[in-house]
Amino acid sequence: MRAPAAGTGHEPASPKRRAKPDPVDRMLAVVPWYNGLPRLERDMVRAELRVVSLRAGERLFREGSKSLGWYGVVDGLVKWSSRGSDGRSLSLAGFSTGSWFGEATMIRREPFEYEVVALRPSQVVILPRDTCERLWNNNIAFTKALMTHLAQRVNWLMASYTGNVLLDVDTTVARAVAAQLNAEQHSDNNGRLKISQEEIASLCGVSRQRCNAALTRLARLGVLQTHYRGMTILDREGLYRHAKLNREPADHPADMPA
Repeated sequence: MRAPAAGTGHEPASPKRRAKPDPVDRMLAVVPWYNGLPRLERDMVRAELRVVSLRAGERLFREGSKSLGWYGVVDGLVKWSSRGSDGRSLSLAGFSTGSWFGEATMIRREPFEYEVVALRPSQVVILPRDTCERLWNNNIAFTKALMTHLAQRVNWLMASYTGNVLLDVDTTVARAVAAQLNAEQHSDNNGRLKISQEEIASLCGVSRQRCNAALTRLARLGVLQTHYRGMTILDREGLYRHAKLNREPADHPADMPA
């Protein structure tokens, strides 16, 4: 039997390429409060989100800027820090994929008292304040999620203050790694974190050499394994023990300070 000639219309159809999911939709897919909304409300929220792309080193906003709403990290890593009158900077937290932040300033309707800068190319969404207000006035689940978020932030800020005053560098570094592990706990990454040692050092406000020494000690203890621009957590309980954290938070405080 002769094979059909090329161009006769009998060639087997080439498989269709599956479109890649939009990064914003992929991030929202693991946000509990978003998925708890009715379908119509989810569609409205998705349409009202504003997307901002940042280059490494670019500020999302400066101290004194007006809050535009609630901020969520779609991809990348940004740092929350505050500058003193002498020009020195205090690192407060790292926000990675899935993090939401800025809710307290949004609720108070006051200017930001800190700045957020991208440590690597990042994409952030802004949920407008009017949208948030509509949700917290009409959706109990959203209001509960927002209040839980605020309570977790207060808890972690108290731990951060204690860490800055009392804890050594090894514990501070372990807390920074634990915070990033929490941030990515909904991702199927098997404990593999896409964060460099330099970024961990920046989040902790310590030199790269001191950070690397702390990570090396954790690696020798079998807690983690470092590799190019990342690390793999081998012992989650051990990491929390070295970070002097009693337990892993019930929800994922992706935006909580280390």
